[in-house]
Amino acid sequence: MRTLTLLLAGLPLTLCSAGVLAAPVTCTQGDMTRSIEVVYSDPGQAVPCEVLYDKSSEGTQSTPWRATNESGYCEAKAAELVATLEGLGWGCGGEATSGSATGSQEPADA
Repeated sequence: MRTLTLLLAGLPLTLCSAGVLAAPVTCTQGDMTRSIEVVYSDPGQAVPCEVLYDKSSEGTQSTPWRATNESGYCEAKAAELVATLEGLGWGCGGEATSGSATGSQEPADA
């Protein structure tokens, strides 16, 4: 199984076989961490795919979206989730991102 992750916030973008952004994003706020990842079942194919949402600091993982026919669906949903977290004050970036978002807001439970 091949996995790619979203790289946003000014970082280089990787294109998947469908030509849509794909690559791991880690979001942090305080001591909380979220990871958003698009997983492809068939190497070299944009579908089927699923979006994994990992709340590692809480020990939970979910799969909020899956696609079997629509190329780009998983990537778009993953990007929307990252944008939502950033809108709530989370700092998001590539897997190597560490630290917390700027500001003194209370952590949002996303």
